[in-house]
Amino acid sequence: MLYSPKLFVRDHWVGIPLLASLGALAFMWWYTVSNIHPTVEQIFLHYNVIFGIDLAGAWWKIFYIPGSGTLIFLFNYVLAIWFYLEDKFLARLLTVITATWEIFLIIATVLIVGLNI
Repeated sequence: MLYSPKLFVRDHWVGIPLLASLGALAFMWWYTVSNIHPTVEQIFLHYNVIFGIDLAGAWWKIFYIPGSGTLIFLFNYVLAIWFYLEDKFLARLLTVITATWEIFLIIATVLIVGLNI
C-alpha cells in the first residue's frame, strides 16, 4: 500500500536523506559530465592500491557510477514509499542507507574522474 508522498517527505528521517541523495546525484552527474569528454582513447575505470590501474575502457563506461547511483536511489525510494505505511523503521533505514551509499559513490566518482583528468 502506498503512503502519501507529502507525509512521507515531511518525516525528517526521510526528507533529509532525500535531499542529501538528490544533491549527491546532482553533483556526481555534473562532475562526471563536466570532466569526461568523448574520446577515442580508453580511460581508466578502476584503480586498485595493490595493482594500480587494473581496468580501462571506453569513455562512456565511466557513467556507470552515477547511473548505478540513480538506479539505487529510485529503487530504494520506491521501496521506502511502499514500506512506509507498515514499517516506518525499514523505510527510514532504506533512505539513510541510500544517502550513505550515495556519499560513497561521490568518493568513487571524484577519485576515478580525477584519475582521468
